Amino acid sequence: MRLWLGVAMFGAFLYGACGSDGGSSVTGGGPFGGNGGSAGAAGSSAGSGGSLAGSGGSFFDSSVPNVQGLQVDPPVVSLVVQNGVATPAQLTARAVLEGGATQEVTARWSIDRLDLAQITAGGGLLTPRGQKGGEGTVTASYTNAEGDEFTAQARVTIRLALEEDLVGLTPGEIGDFDNPDPAPSGTLLYPYDNTVFARGILPPELMWSGGDAGDQYRVSISSTYVDAVTYTHADPPSRFVLPRAWWDQLAESSDGSPITVEVQRRPPGGRALTAAAQRWIIAPGSLRGTIYYWAVNQGKIMKINPGADAPVPAFNPGNHQDLGSPAPVSGYGGESPPWDANGAGERCVACHTVSRDGSRLAALFSACGTANGNCARPWGIVDTATEQIQVMSHYNPAPAIFSALTPNGSHIVVDTATFNMGLADATTAQPMASELDTMSLSVNMAHPQFSPDGRLLAYAANAQGGYPVEFSSSDLEILDAHIGAGAHFSNRRALVAGGGDALAFPTFTPDSRWVMYQRGNYTRASFGVAPPLSTGFNDLFMTLVDGGGTEVRLARTNGDGVLPAKESRRNYQPRINPVSVGGYYWVVFVSPRDYGNRMVSAGDATNDNRKQLWVAAIDADPQPGTDPSHPAFRLPGQLLSDINMDAYWALEPCKQEGTSCSEGYECCTGFCREQGDGTLACVPPPVDECARIGETCTVATDCCDPSAVCVAGLCSIPGPK
Repeated sequence: MRLWLGVAMFGAFLYGACGSDGGSSVTGGGPFGGNGGSAGAAGSSAGSGGSLAGSGGSFFDSSVPNVQGLQVDPPVVSLVVQNGVATPAQLTARAVLEGGATQEVTARWSIDRLDLAQITAGGGLLTPRGQKGGEGTVTASYTNAEGDEFTAQARVTIRLALEEDLVGLTPGEIGDFDNPDPAPSGTLLYPYDNTVFARGILPPELMWSGGDAGDQYRVSISSTYVDAVTYTHADPPSRFVLPRAWWDQLAESSDGSPITVEVQRRPPGGRALTAAAQRWIIAPGSLRGTIYYWAVNQGKIMKINPGADAPVPAFNPGNHQDLGSPAPVSGYGGESPPWDANGAGERCVACHTVSRDGSRLAALFSACGTANGNCARPWGIVDTATEQIQVMSHYNPAPAIFSALTPNGSHIVVDTATFNMGLADATTAQPMASELDTMSLSVNMAHPQFSPDGRLLAYAANAQGGYPVEFSSSDLEILDAHIGAGAHFSNRRALVAGGGDALAFPTFTPDSRWVMYQRGNYTRASFGVAPPLSTGFNDLFMTLVDGGGTEVRLARTNGDGVLPAKESRRNYQPRINPVSVGGYYWVVFVSPRDYGNRMVSAGDATNDNRKQLWVAAIDADPQPGTDPSHPAFRLPGQLLSDINMDAYWALEPCKQEGTSCSEGYECCTGFCREQGDGTLACVPPPVDECARIGETCTVATDCCDPSAVCVAGLCSIPGPK
C-alpha cells in the first residue's frame, strides 16, 4: 500500500539495428515546421492536446549527419509523487544513424497532459505538477541537416502516494495492519457499496459500526493512479472524511475505474482485524450546475452547487408585510400585507422550478387565509444571475402549485389546485391561450415538465385525489410542445398506465429520450390529518418516450437489498441534471432514509427522519429491461437539520471568455480550453477544430473522441458497457 518517492524507468533503450520502443516518425518540411502534441485523454478537457512554451517546430541541428530516426530514452517513465514531493525525470533524445548507431541530439519537447506535468522545451526535464495522477505522452521533435523532421514519443505514468499518521504509530504497529486477524473490523454503513461519485463534490463521510473507544484505524483508498492511507482514531459513532485536497486529487485523477476502499481496525495493544471493504467509482467528469430546493422548515428556496460547503438562499423573497416590488400584475385588491410569513419575517415561498439553462427560476408566493378568503399563490419569475424578482403573476387565480419553465425560461406551464394546467409568458406573466386550457377541463393534470430540447411536455394525467401535492392514482402522459409566437400542444399520448398507482413528478434525461418518475400508492411521503401519519411508498422508474409503456425499475438507486423495510420505498421527486457527465446521467431526489450513523430512525424513517436530497448516477444510454442505476449518495453540503425537498437541477449562468472553467458547457461560447499552464478558461469557438468532452456539438462527428456521443448539444462520454 505504501508507495515511496522515486522514478521507475521501464523498458530497455535499444541500440543497433533495432528501432526505438518509443516510436519515431519522419516528415518533410523546413527546419521550423510545426508538430502538434498528441490528442489528450478523452474524459477531460484538461487532458487536451498541447505542449509547453512554444511547442510548434523543432530544433535545427546540422551537426549530426545521416539521421534515419529518433528515439526517446527511456521510452516508458513512471513517477511517484509522495505527499506532494517528486523527483523530476530527465529524458533524452537520440538520433538513429545509418548502420544503427545512435547519438544524443538536442530536441524540442512537449507533453500532451499539461495538467499532469511540465517538461522543459529544450531540455527534456519532466516535472510532475503533483496534484493529479494519470498517463500522458511526451513527444521529442528533431530536424536534421537536410531539413527532415523526426519525432519520437515516450509514455509517462504519474501516481500520487498520500499518507498521514494521526495516531503516532510505530513502524511495528503500522506493519501489524498487514497481518490481520480474520475477525472483521466492523460494518460499513455509508456510503453504499458500488456508489458512483463524480468530480467537483465534497468528499463523502465514511461511517461504520463495530469499534470501541481508543481503537486505531487504517483507512485506505486506492485507485488506478492514487493511493491514500490515513492512520486515525474514530471512536463510536465512527466516522472519517478524507481531506478535501486528497479527495480532489483522487477525483481529478480518476479514469472511471473502480476504487477500493478499506477500513481496518486495530484495538490498542491487540492484533489488527480484517478490513471492511467497498468499491466506489468516481466518474471522469465534474458534477456542475446548481440545485435549487425548498427548505421546508425555513420556508424559502435554497440553492447549492455541488462542491459547496453549505447552501445559500436562492433570492430574497421580501418582507411579508410589504406588497413587494414588482407587485402582482393584478388581483390583489389593494390588500397589504397579503403574504404568509416563513417564520423569519419574509414572504413564504415553496413550490418552484428552474429553466434548464439556469437563467430563470419560477417560485410560488403563498397568500393563504387573506381577506378575500382564497389561498392565492401567485408565481414570480426570478433572474438567477441578479437574484432579483422580475415579474409577479395575477394574485387571485386558482392557486398555482407546480410549474415548468421552457429550457430557455421564456414560457411557463402552471398547474393549479384544481388539476387545471395553463401556459403563460414568463416575461410578462400574462396567460397565453393553448390546448391545455380545454384539455385540463376533462383531464386532471399535474406536475408538468418540459424535455431538455423543449419539444415535449410530460405530466401526470387522470389524477385522482385531493390536489397536485397529494393524490393516490394517475397515469403518465406526454404532449408535443411547440413554443413560440403561436405556442400550442399536440399529439397527446400515454406513456405509462398507473394501474391504480400514482405516477408523478416526471423528469427527462438530457437526450430527451427517457422519462424518470416516481410510482407508488400516494404522491406524498406522509399524509393524513393526525399522527401517526400514513406513509406514501414510492420508488423510481424510467421509461422510453417511444418505448410502448415498458418500465425499468431503478432498483439500485431505490436501495433494493440495502435498505431495511423501515427505510425502503421512500424515494420521491426525481429531477435529472440537464447534462450528461462522465458517462452518466445524474438524478437528485428526496428520501428520508437513514444517513449512516448521523441520522438513524428507530421506526418508520418517514416519521423519524428529516427528508434529505440524494444523488444517484444512471448509466448514459440505458437499455430497456436493464437497471442502469447505481446506489445513491447524500448530496454533501446540505444541512442535516433542514427538511429538504422539491429539488431542481439546472446549469449555472454561463461564464464569459477568460473565466476559469472545467467543462465547455459552463462557458457562454461552449468551449473551455487549456491555457498553457495547466489551467482552463472559457475561449472563443475554435476554428476548424473538433470539440472536446463537455464542449458544444451538433453531431457526434464534431467531437474529437471517436467514441463520444452528442447529447443535448454537448460532446459526452458514452455510458459504461
